Amino acid sequence: MTELDDGVNRQRHPDLPDLAHSDPPHFGSGPTTHSAYGAGEPRLVMIGFERGEDAPVFHLTREVTKIGSAPDNDVVLEGLLPHHATITHTDSDEYVLDSMGETETSSAGEESPYDDAPKGARLRHGGGFKIAGYSFAFQRREYADHGRPFGGRTGGEFSRQSRQESPPDYREAHTGAIDQERIADAQRAKEEAERRGESDTTSS
Repeated sequence: MTELDDGVNRQRHPDLPDLAHSDPPHFGSGPTTHSAYGAGEPRLVMIGFERGEDAPVFHLTREVTKIGSAPDNDVVLEGLLPHHATITHTDSDEYVLDSMGETETSSAGEESPYDDAPKGARLRHGGGFKIAGYSFAFQRREYADHGRPFGGRTGGEFSRQSRQESPPDYREAHTGAIDQERIADAQRAKEEAERRGESDTTSS
C-alpha cells in the first residue's frame, strides 16, 4: 500500500496490491506524453477470451515485429499468410501497422476509423485491429503514448486543453536500437551455426 492509498478501507479492499507507486520517466516536466524511446511497455494483447482465461501478450521489443504463419515470424499464428503483417517502431517513437493480407483496424481520431488491409496505421493505446480471425488490442502506458497530454482525457479535448510541445528527436535512439538488434541477431545466428556444426559432428 502506498501514500496514494491512504484512507482506503482494507477490510473492503483486501486484495489491494502492495505495489510501490512509480512515476513516469519524465515526471516533473509538465503534461506530456513524450517519454524515453520505446517506453511504456508497448505490447499486443490478444482479445476475445473468456473471463479467467489468460490472454496471450506479445511485447513489442523489436524495431520490426513480424506477424504471420511462417516460423521466422515474431508472432506465429496459424491461418495467416506466411508473412501477413508487421508492426514497425519508427524513428518518431510511434508504432505503425502494415498489412499484406486481410486486416481490419479501428483507431479513434484517425480520418478513417475502420479500414480493410490498412497501410501504415498508427497504433494508439486501446486501439484494436483484427488479422483474419485473430483480434488484438495495442497497449502502451499513456505517459509514453504520443498525442495530446494524457490521451486528451484530462481537462477536455482541443480548446479546453493545450497541446504539448513537439516530441524529442528520437532518431539517434532509433538507429542505436537497430544496430543493437543486428548485433544480437548476428550473435544468435553464429551460436545456432556452431550448435548445428557440433550436432553434425556428433551424429557422424
